[in-house]
Amino acid sequence: MKYTFLFLLLVSFLGCHETDDGNSSSKICSVDPLENIDWLKELLNNTDSNGLEIIQYDYKGQIVFSINNCLNCADNLIAVYDCERNKVCEFGGIAGLNTCPDFDTEATNKTVIFTDRYCEKGTIVSPKLYKEIKSSPITSAEINGNCLDVTFSILSTQDRIEDVKLVDSGEVLESMPIQRRIKFYIEENLTKPTSISVTTSFDVSNLAEEGETIILNIDGFDTSIEYTRVP
Repeated sequence: MKYTFLFLLLVSFLGCHETDDGNSSSKICSVDPLENIDWLKELLNNTDSNGLEIIQYDYKGQIVFSINNCLNCADNLIAVYDCERNKVCEFGGIAGLNTCPDFDTEATNKTVIFTDRYCEKGTIVSPKLYKEIKSSPITSAEINGNCLDVTFSILSTQDRIEDVKLVDSGEVLESMPIQRRIKFYIEENLTKPTSISVTTSFDVSNLAEEGETIILNIDGFDTSIEYTRVP
C-alpha cells in the first residue's frame, strides 16, 4: 500500500509538472512578449525607415503575431507567426496571397503591441524593460497627432542617435480618463562628446483605442500629457 501511494504521488507530480510547463510557455508568449520572445526583441532592435508593426491575436487556440516590417512599401507581404516563429499565415504581396482566409473572422483579441506607423519610432509596452531602465531627462514633450514629440539635450556625437526608447509600464491606472506611465531612455555616445538638442517623435497609438483619451505620465517630467488617438 505504501509503494502504491508513492507511485500515485509521483504520477501526480509529473502531471502537474507538465501542466506547469505548458502554462509557463503560454505565459512567456502572452505576458511581455517584446521582452520574453527573443525574435520579437530582435525585430525591435533592427527597425529601419520602412517601419514596423507587431499585432498580437488569439487564433485557433494559440497566440500569434502579425508582422508588417515594411509599412511604407506597396504590395507588402504580411506574415503571421506563433511564439516559436513558425509561420502560420501570409497576406498580400504582389501575388495577393491569403493562406488563412478565415483569419479576419477567427482571429480575436487584437492588440497592437508595437507600431511606428505615424512617427519616427514606436512605443514599447514592456513591464520588465520599464523596471530595468533609468529614465533620461527631457526638455519638453507634446502631442502631434498620434505622435509624442520628445525634446532632449544630451552629450553625444553628431551622428544620428539610434538608441532612443519610449517604454510603457503596461499598467493602466483606472481613472477618468485612464492614465499610463512611460519612461524615456537614451544611451549616450561619448566618443566625440558635444551638447546637442534633439526632438524624436514616438508613436503612442498602441496605448489607446481610436477616439479614446488617456493621460501619459512621463517619469521625471512634471507635466502630464493628454492624448486622444486620432484615425
